Amino acid sequence: MKKFKFIAFIFAIMTTTLILQSCLDDNDGPADLLVISTINKISQDSKDFYFTLDNGEKMYPNNGQEWNSAEFAEGQRAFVIFNELETPVNGYDYNVQVKQINEILTKDIVEMDDDENTEEKIGDDKINTTDMRINKDNKYLTIEYQYYGTHSADKKHFLNLVIPKAEAAPTTEDGSGKDEYINLEFRHNSEGDYPQTLGEGYVSFKLDKIKDRMEGKKGLRIRVNTLYSGIKTYEVKFP
Repeated sequence: MKKFKFIAFIFAIMTTTLILQSCLDDNDGPADLLVISTINKISQDSKDFYFTLDNGEKMYPNNGQEWNSAEFAEGQRAFVIFNELETPVNGYDYNVQVKQINEILTKDIVEMDDDENTEEKIGDDKINTTDMRINKDNKYLTIEYQYYGTHSADKKHFLNLVIPKAEAAPTTEDGSGKDEYINLEFRHNSEGDYPQTLGEGYVSFKLDKIKDRMEGKKGLRIRVNTLYSGIKTYEVKFP
């Protein structure tokens, strides 16, 4: 797992509006804007890309060729700092000049088993979730989290969204036994790192592995071993 780059901005993250925060405001030019987005390839054989916002709107990077050497993977999640341009681009909601792209760790859901993804390997170290959001098309769950560690480059922490081993369906109040939420677990493995200071970051999980289970469900119920309150569950509704 690669280390997260902490982003030095104070902002209200993961809203469905385009503009989350003005990072710079002066009289010499437009303010820099910040969004969370998904990087999508324009075609399989091209390095050209565009951004899909969590509300479904699309941004065209007018200077996207400057990032061609990065070779982003299809579906990579990222924070994008940009200026909006006035000239429209056909097929896109916004035409932007990109200032910076900060990748967010983007992972698949894993399924707990007795072979590769064991309880020991996945871990269950303490971690807080300070925000959890599902984007409009139900493709990603993005989690803002906090954990204690040294936050040094040689100390790797692992984060996973886990499908637990099959258990009996919980009984609902009406006795039907049908759960309106998909049960998952947000797991943290500190790999024995010393809990020196509190740090925070973001991770996005692809939800395609549970897409066939979403019909008729209200959202996700996520178990977390929290820093201060032990095991808690959180319900995150589909948009």
